[in-house]
Amino acid sequence: MIKLMKKLLAAAAVIIPAFFPFATHAAQIYLDPATGKYPPGVTFGVDVRIDNQGQCVNAAEVDIAFPPNILHAVSASDGNSIFSLWVKEPTIYQSYGIVSFVGGLPGGYCGRVSGDPALSNKLATIYFQFPTSTAAGSSTFAPSAALSFESSTIAILNDGAGTIAPLKTAGAVYSTLTSGKYAPVNTWQDAIQNDAAPPEPFTVGVYRDQSLFSNQWFAAFSTVDKQTGIDHYEVAEVPLKDVNTPQSQWNWARAVSPYLIHDQSLSSVIAVRAIDAAGNVRVETFTPSTQPSKNQWPYLNYVAIIGIVGIIVWQFVIHLL
Repeated sequence: MIKLMKKLLAAAAVIIPAFFPFATHAAQIYLDPATGKYPPGVTFGVDVRIDNQGQCVNAAEVDIAFPPNILHAVSASDGNSIFSLWVKEPTIYQSYGIVSFVGGLPGGYCGRVSGDPALSNKLATIYFQFPTSTAAGSSTFAPSAALSFESSTIAILNDGAGTIAPLKTAGAVYSTLTSGKYAPVNTWQDAIQNDAAPPEPFTVGVYRDQSLFSNQWFAAFSTVDKQTGIDHYEVAEVPLKDVNTPQSQWNWARAVSPYLIHDQSLSSVIAVRAIDAAGNVRVETFTPSTQPSKNQWPYLNYVAIIGIVGIIVWQFVIHLL
């Protein structure tokens, strides 16, 4: 799987055009904060960030290890990430003590824009909690938990060749407070409650290509959510006679991009709704009156390009096997 992800990222980096020079300094992916003390039962957020060191990076595979017997990973979010395209959204494997994601962005991340006061280098946020049973005298008590990056963590340069960047990583160590009384705090739940904004507007593109779905029509879509991140997408193919019915009555089903269209005559509205972690919804549509201008989809279109590349590489690997 690691080799597959590396091939996938390399292919994505070749397809996404590169126009920026890069230095030879090693980039760094690190955890922020690097240290902290938190009472049991209190949820705290850890940002995964990148210091590009003058290089332009357009994709990364990140695997973070944590002690699952000491820390509980509550949630992982792509909210406010610099990545806009995801091969694999932030995913928690609690029993293995791993948090993993693969993402990228067209044009690459070349560092903070001059004059921008914000530290705009976040890849993802992970929310952890020391269980309430983690207390002095208990069998699971440990004074601290170390987080580290697996050797499978890589970054891809935006050089048009899929070059793996020289990379350093920096983990973190978090301690649990075992004395005193503390009110439970859940920063992830607070973030959800304070998120009233829907995901960003996006475009539903309809294309076909010999490399995917045997040249059948498919829909491609992608967006971001700047608060709590995208939870999932749903698609409905709505006959024209039913477009005026309430959207709640449409036949929605979970989907990923690229999505193979069932109605290959393109006589139905293709509706896509993006739903963030707080349940806010953004709906965008493709209507038959807006027919595709070309039979083949534009490869330089940023919409879902990493997802498309992933399927191409996967089909290639399967063929080799």
